[in-house]
Amino acid sequence: MAEIIFQRRKVATILSPPDPLIILLLMSLLQLCVSQVINRAPHFAPQTGDMSQFSISEDTLVGTPVYHLKGIDPENGPLRYSISGPYFAVDTLTGVVTLAKSLDREEQRFLEVIISITDEGVANTEPNTVSLRRVIPVKDVNDNPPVFHNRPYLINISEATPVGSEIEVKPNIIVTDRDEGVNARIRISCTTKEKGSDNEACVTFNVVTEEITSNEYQVRIFLNHELYFESRSSYVISLEATDQSDKPLRAVASVAVTVGDVQDQPPTFVNAPYSAIVPENIPPNTSIMEIIAKDGDTDNVRPVLLTLEGDTEHYFKLIPEKPIGRATLVATGIPIDRESDVVVQNGGVYSFLVKATELINNEVPSDYTVTTVTIIVTDVDDHVPEFNNDVFDISIPENIENGSPIPGLSIYVEDYDIGQNSKYNLRLKNEFNSEGVFSISTNNGEGRTPITIKVKDSSKLDYDVDDEQKRIFIFDIIASVDGEDVSSARVNIKLLDMNDNAPVFNEPSYKFNVLENATIGTKIGDVHATDRDYGIFGEIEYTLTGFGSNMFKTDKNMGGLYVAHNLDYEKQKSYSLTIFAKDGGGKGSTASIFVDVIDVNDNAPIFEASDYSRTIRDGATSFEPQFVIRANDADGPLQGNGRIKYTLESDNSITRKGNVFNIDENTGEITIIDKVETMDTPRGQYELVVRATDYGIPPMYNETRVYIRVGVPGNQRPTFKGNYHHYKYNVNPRNPDSNDDFTFDLNPMNYKASIREDAKPGQNVTMVVANDPDGLDDLLRYYIVSGSKDNFVINEKTGLITVSNDANLDREVNTDKYEIIVSAVDSGTPIPETATTTVFVTIQDVNDKPPKFNTTESTTYLSEKTNINDLVTKISAFDSDINAKLKYSLIEPVKAFSKSGVQLKPNSPYDYKTLFKINEDTGEIFVNGTLDYGQASIVILTIKVIDENAELNKENQFDVAEHTIYIQPYADKNPQFTNPGWTSSNPVIYHKIKEEQPIGSTVLVLTAEDPISGHVISNYKVINSHTGLLQVDPLSGQVVLTNHLDYEDLSSPNLTLTVKATSNDGSKHSMAKIIIGVTNINDNPPTFEKELYKVSVLESTKYPEQILTIKANDADAIKTDEDKINGFSDIRYNLRGDNSDLFIIDNVTGVIQVAPNKTLDRERQSVLRMEVEAIDTPKSEANRLKTSAAILVDVLDVDDNTPSFEKPAYIAVVPENVPIGISVINITATDPDEGIGGEIKYDFLDEGEANGLFAIDPVTGEVKTRRDLTGRGRTDPYRLLVGATDGGGHSGDASLTLYIGDVSANDGVPRFIRPADGEVLSVSENATIGSSVFQVVATDPDDPTQPSGQLYYLIEQNNPDAKTFTIDPHSGLITTRQSLDRERKASYTLVLLVSDRGQPPQQSRRIVNVMIIDVDDHKPHFARNSDDPPILMTTKEEIPVGTVIGTLEAIDEDIGENAAVDYAITAGNELGLIKLERTNDSKAILVAAARLDREAVNKILLTVKCFKYGTTPKLNKMYNRLDPSETQVLIKLIDIDDHLPEFENANMTIGVRLNVPIDTSIATVKAIDKDPDAITINYKIVNMSFESPIKSKSLSNITDVIVLNNVTGELKVMKNLIHYADGIFRLTARANNSEDLERYSDVLIEVVVVRERDLLRLVLPGSTRSRVNDLRNRMQTALSSRGLRMQLHDSVNSAYLTNPGPCFQFRKMENGEALTPKAMKASIRSLGIEFQQILEDFNVHNITSCGTTRQKHSPAQQALLALAGVLPLAALISALVLCCMHSNAKRRARSALLLAREPPPTSPSNISVPTRLYAEPLYTT
Repeated sequence: MAEIIFQRRKVATILSPPDPLIILLLMSLLQLCVSQVINRAPHFAPQTGDMSQFSISEDTLVGTPVYHLKGIDPENGPLRYSISGPYFAVDTLTGVVTLAKSLDREEQRFLEVIISITDEGVANTEPNTVSLRRVIPVKDVNDNPPVFHNRPYLINISEATPVGSEIEVKPNIIVTDRDEGVNARIRISCTTKEKGSDNEACVTFNVVTEEITSNEYQVRIFLNHELYFESRSSYVISLEATDQSDKPLRAVASVAVTVGDVQDQPPTFVNAPYSAIVPENIPPNTSIMEIIAKDGDTDNVRPVLLTLEGDTEHYFKLIPEKPIGRATLVATGIPIDRESDVVVQNGGVYSFLVKATELINNEVPSDYTVTTVTIIVTDVDDHVPEFNNDVFDISIPENIENGSPIPGLSIYVEDYDIGQNSKYNLRLKNEFNSEGVFSISTNNGEGRTPITIKVKDSSKLDYDVDDEQKRIFIFDIIASVDGEDVSSARVNIKLLDMNDNAPVFNEPSYKFNVLENATIGTKIGDVHATDRDYGIFGEIEYTLTGFGSNMFKTDKNMGGLYVAHNLDYEKQKSYSLTIFAKDGGGKGSTASIFVDVIDVNDNAPIFEASDYSRTIRDGATSFEPQFVIRANDADGPLQGNGRIKYTLESDNSITRKGNVFNIDENTGEITIIDKVETMDTPRGQYELVVRATDYGIPPMYNETRVYIRVGVPGNQRPTFKGNYHHYKYNVNPRNPDSNDDFTFDLNPMNYKASIREDAKPGQNVTMVVANDPDGLDDLLRYYIVSGSKDNFVINEKTGLITVSNDANLDREVNTDKYEIIVSAVDSGTPIPETATTTVFVTIQDVNDKPPKFNTTESTTYLSEKTNINDLVTKISAFDSDINAKLKYSLIEPVKAFSKSGVQLKPNSPYDYKTLFKINEDTGEIFVNGTLDYGQASIVILTIKVIDENAELNKENQFDVAEHTIYIQPYADKNPQFTNPGWTSSNPVIYHKIKEEQPIGSTVLVLTAEDPISGHVISNYKVINSHTGLLQVDPLSGQVVLTNHLDYEDLSSPNLTLTVKATSNDGSKHSMAKIIIGVTNINDNPPTFEKELYKVSVLESTKYPEQILTIKANDADAIKTDEDKINGFSDIRYNLRGDNSDLFIIDNVTGVIQVAPNKTLDRERQSVLRMEVEAIDTPKSEANRLKTSAAILVDVLDVDDNTPSFEKPAYIAVVPENVPIGISVINITATDPDEGIGGEIKYDFLDEGEANGLFAIDPVTGEVKTRRDLTGRGRTDPYRLLVGATDGGGHSGDASLTLYIGDVSANDGVPRFIRPADGEVLSVSENATIGSSVFQVVATDPDDPTQPSGQLYYLIEQNNPDAKTFTIDPHSGLITTRQSLDRERKASYTLVLLVSDRGQPPQQSRRIVNVMIIDVDDHKPHFARNSDDPPILMTTKEEIPVGTVIGTLEAIDEDIGENAAVDYAITAGNELGLIKLERTNDSKAILVAAARLDREAVNKILLTVKCFKYGTTPKLNKMYNRLDPSETQVLIKLIDIDDHLPEFENANMTIGVRLNVPIDTSIATVKAIDKDPDAITINYKIVNMSFESPIKSKSLSNITDVIVLNNVTGELKVMKNLIHYADGIFRLTARANNSEDLERYSDVLIEVVVVRERDLLRLVLPGSTRSRVNDLRNRMQTALSSRGLRMQLHDSVNSAYLTNPGPCFQFRKMENGEALTPKAMKASIRSLGIEFQQILEDFNVHNITSCGTTRQKHSPAQQALLALAGVLPLAALISALVLCCMHSNAKRRARSALLLAREPPPTSPSNISVPTRLYAEPLYTT
């Protein structure tokens, strides 16, 4: 701050007169001094502009703006900034600090700078400078990777090192990182990511990181698994060090580990196990094979001694005697015998052991190993075939068929050799009468061969010949070898006579027609059969069976079909019968008979009620509900098919007969033609006679009476509230009387609930609530009608539905949806009302089921050349849970086998466990490592699948499966198998053989050749065998059977082994998977579970009752689909024997039943014997095998006789005054059955009026009096029915007529017969007064001709109900006395009294209930008043079609079908937006039928009409508020946010002057949302960048230059644009007015910073924005051909002065470069007439410069300018005057010195003194 100091000094003053010029100069100087300004120092903006809290990251790029220095000058003058040091540079004008030199925190952690700010001097004052010292911290970034020290790393370790031991590494492994914090925090691990990394090393060793300091760490290594020098002698541990930053850096190093050997392995054999093929009787000392063994350790190898063990027969020895490491196996002097027990029992294989023992110091035995030596002994031919007998005698039936084996003939031939040596030929040789008659089952045999002799020509087997010699057949079976007969057997056969022909009908089926009124005995048709046999075998007996066969009969000897009983078409229209013809030998056949009964019109229509009644109001014009009369006709299609025509025959109208009512002749609906009137009827009741006539020939009819009177309303039914609407949409056929194409059934208000499938008993489901319109809701009772399936129960008081105690809600067992019908019953009178609703219960799935693998595919073949990440196969599992989420993984164990079949150890150097990986979501297995057939040829993966969404038993929701992958070698030069089917990509050889092949036979010969040399391969080896039945010759490739081959003993029909073929030089090999498919043969006959079946059967047993089930088994196995087709084990049964015709057997199941139309009679035969035969069913009948068993049936006696009385009727007399217990009569019956079946018990079957008066002795049949008979005497007898029942339940009866003599005058008590005790009476509510209700009937035992026997009736008047009815005292007919209304009272209770006229009179009483039957007498209507507003419903727009909007319900006071209501929309739905559906409980559901758009329609006013369900009402378009059947519904649509904001302009270009003031509005973006209720739109800038003509000055992500008001959309410039000249701001403005941030619209805005001098203007007065846009589009089209685009800068913006038109600029399309005004004018001229036409079309007056035009100055401005020009001249003159005055003053001063000694003047004067200016220091702190 400048300081002005004034000093006073005494000077001499010369008095002189005042000078006006001096006074003027003094005043000017004083004004100059006063106007001197003080220049105050600037200062930095605290915190935000003084770098006080500034820090910088070390990775900041040079040239990056890092800070903005901000200063404040009190005089608001310009400031200049500076900063010290080499690291930063500052813009002296703006204060923007940029980085000038790269940073490195590790080299310099802090930067010290001095920042300065300098203002400008004011009024010749010096500038002020303020400086500050700042220390700026440099922030660390992760730019230094970890560093390993002391490399390389080597480790030597013994294989005996214990697991868990730390391995010493010298020097230590040290890792450092120069960064700090998390960037320097290091984690070291063993990695497998690096190329050449050792996966197994990471498993074997454990790497631990230990922190020494914050920047230094040590690596410690521990042993995880045991080491095996023999499997691996070295490892390479790949270490990876990574820091813990967000973008970590890493370093790697390797640790070489050498494993030292320890003597710990037993000896190993080379090429073990050993096998060879040796013929029997081999010469001594013949060399068999070479055996080699060595020490399993590789260091300090010990010698190995070889010895034999287990050679029990001493067939072999080793040479030399004590071999070390190598020996030759040779034969001893004992010859090898193929037929010895030891060899035969092992299937021709002789096995023993060879032992290898390590020797310590060549003497002491140590570790040893044994391996098996297998010798396959081949056979030599030294046996001949032998038959089991020399002679066979057999008898066979004459009717044996061709191809059938001779029963009872069991022959086999056996050769004890094997293979080719056991083969022989078989043939038949005719000896007598056998040429061409028989054949042998096989012509070739091998080993043991069963022989079957079959019939070849059955025509020669005829017993009925004259020559008895022709009934005998003799032949020999010859066995030969190489054409030489070596053995034979004789067969002698004798024929047996048989019944070999069954009856045959002329046709397999017959069809007849018969009229239903055909008389008994009418012949329907002829049915006959013939039998070729003679004698008793040719006699035929006919029987008839089948459902309804009792209605027909046949002649036992002649056949034919006749009517046996009266037929009725209405009871049964057709019959399917079976006629059975049986000859004398028991053979029979059947034929089907189909009888159609022809209808005759013999049934008149029957009305559903005896009469009909209805009550309607006086003056009514329609029935509410409909009044329908129905009748039914039982006749069939030929007689009208039940169609009925209804006619109104008569009525009792007084003045309008026939003109009051009408009836629909087809439906029976009675309608009112003219209004009904009470005075038009005799008694206020119409009586109509309705006739129903059928359409039969001739037609028949019936009539009924209809009574119509007046009624009143009554009780109303409850209504449910509900929480859910259920819709049903029905498309109905077009009704000719209606224009409706469809009907919509709107279900009642229902309930919807959901519950988990694991819900516990008692858990709440939902609560149903109903309201009673005319009663207390608490009195309602709730019941489940149906649909709960015992899984739900309801509280009948509260309506709460809960899970029942026995519920099973499992979705996988039961349904997942329940529709429970619930009823609510009120307590109203006269009868309770019931309402129903449906509760829809959805069972929610609970994830409680484990996943399961699909195990059909368990193997995959893969080439070793398959690339990493290639797909191998896909494993799939399934889970029945809905929300199952399956995850797959590979788990231990993972097993691998080498090409030699040896399993790889876990620590194998070849990392087989990570060869494959699995996609956890899809189950796809991919290659994850390099495949090497030489290392692993088979890999077995263990795959686990889990359900991640499991809810219950999570730990058990998984499944595990194994998958085997065969890795195939890839070697084009490898040996090639020449067997069919083998390829390099699919190395499989498939071959088929039959079972029961001889041991030692060759089943297949493997052949392979070298593809290069063409030589045949002679080196084969089995490397993997899944069967012990096959062996491969290593030289010839012969696959030899080594054991008994029985298909039934195999676990799989395929024998599998893998064979390796090696080239002769041993360098190349190929693999082949050999699959020997064993074919099943029929070598096992069926076997019964029992040899003898015994069963006891009642003689009353009938068809189809089962009496016994036979079971036979066939040992032939079923392993394939082909086995099923072959039928070797499929068994069929049949019966044979003398009594077999009485039974039938199911030939598949073996179930035995009594044959149809057959009966068992124990009295005729008590024991039945027969045989059952079981036969298998191969395709060839010649190969069939069968077995038989005996069946013994014991027939038990049953009670099959009915007791019979001596006479059918008995009569007895007894006076009424006899005492109790007096015998009246003795009744007896007889029964011929024995035992309990013959014991008879007596009882009264019907006592009639004598009920309880008499008793009968159950044993003797004696009838005695049981009660006092006083008063029971009368002239009419009492009739009783006596029954006799035997012990079997059979009964007979006889009538007993008893006369009781009348002794007293009135001792009989009247008794009610009708109504019975507890019987309920009923009457229709529309019954007129006097209508009949019930006929009461009573009886009196006294004489009816006497007063004591004469009865009269009355209703006791002891309750109000008695006034409603009356009874005729003589006839007992109850009639109505008052009008009835069910809705008012539903039931009445009456006390009936009957009395005789005796003295004193006898009486009886009976209480009865009379139920009132509902009729449809109410119209449906809505519960509203005439002035009620429309029913309001709301719904959101854009709801899915079919969504429920609301529910309507009309009221009908009737019940049941009479209360069914339908609905229709009559008006307001012209656009078809709404549809109406009816529910089952007569409610209406309004549903969206089309798209509802709030912007198109905001409300819908519907008129809905209700009417009787099933009727077609008249619909009016106008709403009638006085009609209660109509109501209005107002549906208001609620707006939803379904429109995005839309900007008025697609894109915007705005021109802004370079010198536009800050906070100036440059444009307004405007977006519109079409939604009426849309919330305010929010605007924001999501991206803004600046593109400068100088590319280095282009910027991105700018936020502070242009801002957008988020409410108004106003764009403002908030920063000086001086640094953005000629550039373009590109920004994206976003409009959003939704909670969903993804619902927005964007517009691209370009703000061009221009100088007005660079623009041209279109002089376009009075233009609109749309007109300007059209002009721009036309001009742009013309310019595009020149590679230019036009930017239009709207003159409306506040950034411009008022101008008559928009400004524009041309830019090049390729790079955006702007053209100068001169270039733009040249371009316009080049366009010529085209551009001129555009300007004329849009009335463009001119194209001028966009800059403002200088205007003439006003007079005031001119005066001011003149004054400004004069002032400099005045200042010059003033200066000259001052100089003169200064000289004058100095002269006066010198003159005054002369007067110094003179006294001062009397009056002092003030003299001005010079000033002194002081400045502040340069730096301030």
